[in-house]
Amino acid sequence: MAGDTANQLLDAAQPLVQRRGYNAFSYKDLAAEVGIRTASIHYHFPAKADLAKALMARYLESLRSALADIELGSSSVVDRLGAFIELYRRTESSGAICLCGSLASDRETLPEPVQGVVEDYLELSEGWVADQIAEGVRTGELDFPGDPADAAASLLSGLQGGLILSRARPGCPHLDTVSRMFFRSLGVSGSDPARV
Repeated sequence: MAGDTANQLLDAAQPLVQRRGYNAFSYKDLAAEVGIRTASIHYHFPAKADLAKALMARYLESLRSALADIELGSSSVVDRLGAFIELYRRTESSGAICLCGSLASDRETLPEPVQGVVEDYLELSEGWVADQIAEGVRTGELDFPGDPADAAASLLSGLQGGLILSRARPGCPHLDTVSRMFFRSLGVSGSDPARV
């Protein structure tokens, strides 16, 4: 039962952070969302930093699982990279921004353990994308003369920024543009492979 309440709290806290930011919600807001007293939240997460660290740890685990599923689901590097971009499109369609991006924007006010998990998330994302690009170049599926790590960092920057701009300008195809330019830089022409 205690685990169920903790998961309910995490489920309710995640959209609060993704829509408002770490500093713009309180345990009072969370208590109202879940329908419990704030003292009950402190039982599961004594400090807001504990909640944020648990949120990011769960988000990181979810990313690991999604990347494993992507790798099992396709032998094509282009398809795998498209599926990765689709993770961001799903976040965009919910009207939120990436939990990692939201917390990263509050970095200066985050406790160090939370900063560390945010960095782990970004490193995993960039490392995985860079590995895919390197494999695509090795097999001839991609034509990219540069450093795969640079292309991966550029994609992550574009996706994170695109989510923020999509909230400011709903209906603008920011992620479509990011995806199209990314695949073009890898020598993949035609329609947006992430949409195929």
